[in-house]
Amino acid sequence: MAKDFNTNISFTKGNEIEKIIKALDEGKTIIWAVEYGEKVRDSLAKGKIEFLGNANCELKELKEDCGTCGCGKPANALIYVWR
Repeated sequence: MAKDFNTNISFTKGNEIEKIIKALDEGKTIIWAVEYGEKVRDSLAKGKIEFLGNANCELKELKEDCGTCGCGKPANALIYVWR
């Protein structure tokens, strides 16, 4: 499935993994606030996030204080995620 900007949902809190998986299962495109660390950079280089069922990913923008990453650190990047 392709990115669909008409069905995107934003997630800015790190504890929303279940909601993110559900939205991806429903075919929605996610805008996810993350910490732009090594794991995120690796996933972006591959274009896939393995723990989300090999969901596609792409950098939307680097943006300070845009939420909280799943690791608990402040988010400084927004990424698109879709299947």
